[in-house]
Parts: sequence; C-alpha cells; structure tokens
Amino acid sequence: MPANDVQRIIGRAATDSQFRQDLLTNAQTALADYDLTEEEKGILTNLDNEKLMVFSKSLDSRITKGFSNIN
Repeated sequence: MPANDVQRIIGRAATDSQFRQDLLTNAQTALADYDLTEEEKGILTNLDNEKLMVFSKSLDSRITKGFSNIN
C-alpha cells in the first residue's frame, strides 16, 4: 500500500469520529477493507489516541464528522 493511503487513513481518523473510535477500539475491523502490510497495520494499530484527538480538535469543525462527539 502506498504511503499516501496510510496518510488517508490517518486523515480519516482525524476527521471522522466514528472511524477514529473504531480504529482505536478495534483496529482489525476498521482496517479490514484496506490492503495493508503488517508493518502498516502495526503503525495504524498503535496510533496515540491523545495526539490524534489533539490533532482532530485543531481542525476546523466544518471538515470533521461528529466533531461534537469527541470525548
């Protein structure tokens, strides 16, 4: 999988609160539709929840899904 696809997944996690929650609680299921290497799965499975939340909150709410649902 090209690196830009991994970046797309991270971007989706930052802008889509439900996908972010799925990724953080059950990465295997959230990533099931993606053709990832084991290394990429490891990186995405071990994303830092707090850093991802800080990044997500720094984005304009017009580009995020469920921004008001962020804990």
